[in-house]
Amino acid sequence: MKRASLPLFSSPPRRLLLAIVLPLALLSACMQSPPEMGRQMILQGDPEGGLKLLQDQLRANPDDIKLRATFERQRQFYVQNLIKQGDAARATGDTATALASFQHVLQWDSGNLRAKEVVSNIEMDLRHASMLKYAGTIKTEHPEDAMVTVDQILQDNPRNLQARRLKDEIQTRLNRTNLKPQLAAALRTPISLQFRDQSLTSVFDIISRIGKVNFIFDRDVSPQLKTTIFARDTTVEDVINLLLATNQLDKKILNENTILIYPKRPDKDRDYKDLVMRTFYVGNADPKQVLAMLKQMVKTRDVYIDDRLNMIVMRDTPEAIDVAERLIAAIDLPQSEVDISAQILEVTTSDLLNLGIQYPKSISATVGTNGTDTTTTTTNTAYSGALSLADLAAFNRSNVLVNFGSPTITANLTHDKGDTNVLASPNIRVKNKEKAKILIGDRLPVITNTTSNGVTSENVNYQDVGLTLNVEPTISIDGDISMKVTLEVSNIVDTITTQTGLRVYQVGTRHAETVMASRDSETQVLGGLLSRNDQVSGSAIPGLGEVPVLDRIFGSKSTSKGKTELVLLITPHVVRNLPLPSSYITQFDSGTEGSISTEPLRLRSKSTVNIDSSGSGAGNPGIQQNPAIVQQPIQPAPQPQVPQPQPQQQGGNPPPAQPTPPPAPAQETQLPKSGTMGRH
Repeated sequence: MKRASLPLFSSPPRRLLLAIVLPLALLSACMQSPPEMGRQMILQGDPEGGLKLLQDQLRANPDDIKLRATFERQRQFYVQNLIKQGDAARATGDTATALASFQHVLQWDSGNLRAKEVVSNIEMDLRHASMLKYAGTIKTEHPEDAMVTVDQILQDNPRNLQARRLKDEIQTRLNRTNLKPQLAAALRTPISLQFRDQSLTSVFDIISRIGKVNFIFDRDVSPQLKTTIFARDTTVEDVINLLLATNQLDKKILNENTILIYPKRPDKDRDYKDLVMRTFYVGNADPKQVLAMLKQMVKTRDVYIDDRLNMIVMRDTPEAIDVAERLIAAIDLPQSEVDISAQILEVTTSDLLNLGIQYPKSISATVGTNGTDTTTTTTNTAYSGALSLADLAAFNRSNVLVNFGSPTITANLTHDKGDTNVLASPNIRVKNKEKAKILIGDRLPVITNTTSNGVTSENVNYQDVGLTLNVEPTISIDGDISMKVTLEVSNIVDTITTQTGLRVYQVGTRHAETVMASRDSETQVLGGLLSRNDQVSGSAIPGLGEVPVLDRIFGSKSTSKGKTELVLLITPHVVRNLPLPSSYITQFDSGTEGSISTEPLRLRSKSTVNIDSSGSGAGNPGIQQNPAIVQQPIQPAPQPQVPQPQPQQQGGNPPPAQPTPPPAPAQETQLPKSGTMGRH
């Protein structure tokens, strides 16, 4: 028969127990303190819920010190974990996760300076990434605009490596094409010009109409200036620059199609040339050395340095600032570093052989008298050096006393050998042309007494004893390392006590100093510090001890040999070599002796210009292709004569255009002699 199971707590005693225990358990759960409940939630993986619970309880009980301490401690732990997560995400390139982590930090700690800085930097990096992407898409067609965008990024963050690489690429592209971003692209179209003994203002008027550019003249620009120019396949911009340079004039670009022209004089430069204030933060170079370089190379005067921030503030023209920027970029490079691994091996070998029989070394005899005591014991008494006649008459062999000293015969059977190896393997990292020192040993106190006015005082100095290695590397660009190595090994040979009780030390020293060259990761061996010690000593019976075989039987002989060799193995590993900058930093045009600029006066390829600003009318080189003739605009003075276009020959280049003959004498002082121009 199967028995039916009773349900749990079905009996009256069990129901009574349940009625008592269950309310107590619920009451115990309700009596758990809020700090403990919040801490348990955090430990169970719900830090947000635990902190919110503690925060709500703290708002309800603002005077609860224990609750506040628990909340602040748990919040600090949570914020630190969020910062670690954000740093890890940022290191792996997960910008979105890092930004979310640090923004979450600010939700719990709004005054966290680290989180504010990182959030600001991440937002700036995201903005810069968008700007870099835009600059990368337009760098081919619009390198000038791309360079402006990259410069804005580097002004916010000079350490942006991607922006630096893109700037190097764009600058190299600009150097190849020699483009100038200040003026409109229409001024770089090729044209051909012919002007003979023409007023300079009239030439600029023609250029203004053809090139769609506006000219504003300073009141000190002489209207009497004349020029003769023959240009073929030359851009308007190059013609303007050549006309200004040959007439002692200068320009200021106001916008892409407006140019201010003024005399090239120091007073006008002060009035029209804009000055730029630029702050450079030097990370690796010495600011004082940079300042000396700027004063010597750029000839700048308004410059200030701050040693605390490694900062240089410079005020000069944009051209000088550009030159200074490249010079600082060329000198502000991280120093090369090398990791030096050294193995110092000291090998000591000793061989001691002590074999033979050691006999007493001396025998002495004295004369004495015999005496007999009451117990018939015979005693001998040595004389003090004088004998009486009676003693001498009674002298016999009993009166001779023989002294053997130590009558012990010792057999020496010793052969000791020993090899001692002392190995030190230090590693040290050092910058280029800096000194590194390794000391493995002790510092011995050396006490000296000084007496002054009857008062004796003790002075304690310390002397290094042990192994000392000094290395000063010089790292070349191609990876060769030249090292100045100094190795010194010293040890205590003896301790000497002076008459006054002071202890002094006799120190043995082995010293080697050399300059060696090595390739990267190439091991060099510095040895030769060899010390030998051979010593032979012995004692034997005269005559018999001279026989080669009997010298060990009738005597004892000790042979000691010692050798100590010091070997240094040194291996340099280049950790970081000098990062060479790009060519546009190491080599660039810097202007003339009179004016500094990175954009010198030059012509585009396949262009020919002949200018005579003296009014003498230089020879015309001719034009290979007959340009379209554009008549000069009507001036307040009579119109200039326009030469007729030459007919083009079939199958060949057109003949050179001939200048128009001079006008009649009555009109010679009013009319320019010739003026033609063509645009391709």
